[in-house]
Amino acid sequence: SMALHCIMAEAPLPPGLEGAQDWARDYAAANPSEAFELLFGRPSPETLPALVIPQLLSPEEVKQCFSAGSEVGSSIEPFATSSWLCAALRATPHDIGYSGEHVALYLHKGGYLQTKQPALCDKLLHSMRRQPGNWGDPALALQVRCIELHTYAVGGGLLEPGHRDNGSKLSMSVLLSDAATTGLEGGQIVTWSGGEPVVHELRRGDALLFHSGKAHNVATVTSGMRQSLVIELWVGPTNTKDRES
Repeated sequence: SMALHCIMAEAPLPPGLEGAQDWARDYAAANPSEAFELLFGRPSPETLPALVIPQLLSPEEVKQCFSAGSEVGSSIEPFATSSWLCAALRATPHDIGYSGEHVALYLHKGGYLQTKQPALCDKLLHSMRRQPGNWGDPALALQVRCIELHTYAVGGGLLEPGHRDNGSKLSMSVLLSDAATTGLEGGQIVTWSGGEPVVHELRRGDALLFHSGKAHNVATVTSGMRQSLVIELWVGPTNTKDRES
């Protein structure tokens, strides 16, 4: 509704996203026809709303994600990159470091999560393809591009203006952190509508599903630690190594 949109537009911008908001406003101004294309059935990913799936994972299933993260092993030698990681992340297994405050671990390497937690994997993948709304051709075969366990320490975020999961079709982020026990503040996942932020306040176990071509960000974590499970599906073959193979 229009009233809801106005509330969203007036919501305070989460920390660190000033550059991303400038990009979103410029994009909206440069693409005024996208709203009309939505009406005529030719929507761009940017105009299609993200969907919150409340409590997709139970506390037990969240634990299974963390167990997989501790068991899969890091492809990076322990502490080989620790000198540039913040103290809070130095013991965190990871396959890639995006910044000193943000790392990710590939749970799909060697088909690990699919093999060790098949019921959990099936539930996650099924939920990405079976939601109401416009999520592309349901008959189009999509495979796992990546299943990643992301960890953000204080100061970490995904602040890149116009960040998209280029090359993927559908993306889903599941919040694994419980704010009450981890002291998590900040770290909201944000999409954009008409140049204004749509701030998705998730609880542990909630998921956000969105078209991979839709710009999204993670606000700066200001307290505690944020951990999330991110799955991307694409038309390519199932990856078993990293994001590209």
